[in-house]
Amino acid sequence: MTTGESVFRLLIVDDEHDLAVRLEKMLQRQLADLGSIECEIEERFDDAEARLAKEHFDLVVLDVRDSSGQSTGTDSAARGRYLYDRVAGIRWVPVVFCTAVPGQVEDLAAPPLVQVVHKNRLADVTQAVRDGLTCGVPALSRLISDLVNRQLSTFLRDVIAPNWEQMATTDMSETALVLVHRLSAWLKDSAVQELDSVIGSGVGSVVAHSSAARVYLNPPVTSHLTAADLVSTSEGQWWLVLTPACDLYEDEASAGEAGARQAKVEFVRLARAAEIRESAPFRTWDATRNGKNKQALQRIFRTDHNRYRVLPKYLNIPDLVVDFEDVSSVPLADIRRHLESGEWKRVATLDSPFAEAFLTAHSRTVGRIGTPDIDFTSLEIRLTSEPAPGTATPRTQPGLTDPSSEPRS
Repeated sequence: MTTGESVFRLLIVDDEHDLAVRLEKMLQRQLADLGSIECEIEERFDDAEARLAKEHFDLVVLDVRDSSGQSTGTDSAARGRYLYDRVAGIRWVPVVFCTAVPGQVEDLAAPPLVQVVHKNRLADVTQAVRDGLTCGVPALSRLISDLVNRQLSTFLRDVIAPNWEQMATTDMSETALVLVHRLSAWLKDSAVQELDSVIGSGVGSVVAHSSAARVYLNPPVTSHLTAADLVSTSEGQWWLVLTPACDLYEDEASAGEAGARQAKVEFVRLARAAEIRESAPFRTWDATRNGKNKQALQRIFRTDHNRYRVLPKYLNIPDLVVDFEDVSSVPLADIRRHLESGEWKRVATLDSPFAEAFLTAHSRTVGRIGTPDIDFTSLEIRLTSEPAPGTATPRTQPGLTDPSSEPRS
């Protein structure tokens, strides 16, 4: 994911200047095969935070304790953890904690994007930095930022500037809404192809592997349970939320405050999603392996199937079959308790238009009235044997012979 021509910018945040300089030289020497390693050193955590807000870095090497006494705000023992939270909120990049107190941040470790190394093992810092730079996140972050900034500039030039006289009379929030919707639509429809053309074969084709990724928002983007959430349980079960989003929307951040929006429902409808090999159509076919059951299994992959819908494998989601006839109604309070305890997990939310398609399929399944089939055989006999009004008696059709017209022996 990197080449010898790559240029990486690293920010080293440590109040021990001599150690930071030593680390800088070691990284530049031992990571030269990746390209040019440019290091910036900041001894003050406040200054590091300011630089991260203004400049782009590919990775941050971060101490946990601030012994300088020059930084403001939090307790010096937790200054690095605080700065990590700020980094994640300002511009997220891979972080390597290089600290004499690794226990204070071990719970944050998520290799290779967040790694924790003891200061006594600087050789491990080099490997951690290598892993962070070569995982692909820094390169993708740069590419995506460039694409979004370019699209934003184009939008301001081609849409906002020519129509500013008219837009200036409206609420600025409406202009912002137009911008957000335009960027969202462009990112969804065009950015993947453009990103693929930039990446090429260096890290693999984005378009070639994006069909399953398009189905999900993984992890979910809302803080509360919502329609088309895919939920897993500690027992290995999977469920798809069928309750409309408007009934589940709530302001969790302001719960209990006057005017806070609360969920409108007491119970949530869930459809069971089984792994394909555990689904009824697969087990029926697997028991017989005959052509009829194979066709029934193949039909569940159609987008107009009334009962079943298939969800493709993606990351930690297996290939699933949602059964709209296997539905449970669970109290919202119970689901909240399961999620808070970790027994259940919101793994993903189906993205548009898949979410709408699945919810509509469920509505169509339970909303069918159902009528008996028309007796076509009787209709065929009438049409072929009875004369139309005002016409002569028709000839008898093959297969519908009138016994009285048969020649006598």
